[in-house]
Amino acid sequence: MRSAIAALFGVIVLAACSGESAPHAYPQSAFERFSMSCPQESAVCTCTWDKITRTVTYEEYEAALARFRETGLMEPRITRARTQCLERHRE
Repeated sequence: MRSAIAALFGVIVLAACSGESAPHAYPQSAFERFSMSCPQESAVCTCTWDKITRTVTYEEYEAALARFRETGLMEPRITRARTQCLERHRE
């Protein structure tokens, strides 16, 4: 029992040190809509989707899209995710 608790604690510590959080839950339909404008075959798009789902919740993402449609201004965390991926995967 102690070893199981120690192992679980170790996994938690490692996850905290990795710097990346687990992705938030998003419905498949959100991914499909994203893929319509940013194809899955693109490393930049795959990276961007991964970073978005780790950075903002689905509700925040939907609110950001609504705000973008209304004002033309994108959520800075989403812009940052895309920029990081563009820099990492220069094509």
